[in-house]
Amino acid sequence: MNPYALLAAGGVWIGSIAAAGWWAYGAGRDAELATQAREDRAAVVATDAAASAAANAISHIEVKNVQIRQPLETIVRTETVFRDCRSGPDALRLLNSTPGIAAAASAADDGQLPASGPAH
Repeated sequence: MNPYALLAAGGVWIGSIAAAGWWAYGAGRDAELATQAREDRAAVVATDAAASAAANAISHIEVKNVQIRQPLETIVRTETVFRDCRSGPDALRLLNSTPGIAAAASAADDGQLPASGPAH
């Protein structure tokens, strides 16, 4: 057998292995690019869906102007004068302005509660 023929056959074999490796590297790179493009599209679709859902939810928000109906309770919790079972002028004013209190009070005292302070 000719040694040059063996060297040529070995060179062709090494070349074929190198070509197969080069092709596999390109195929892997193409697959990775395709995977990345698919993930980017999925991210865009998810972002658009989330933005659309948020916009839809925001459009259904119903704004209501609500008046707080328990300002007396807030004063009772925050004022230290109520720890001694005494009320202050702010509490008396709020109690007198509460709907239904004036109607329940007797007509002789004009619907107002007596001033706060020690009993005589």
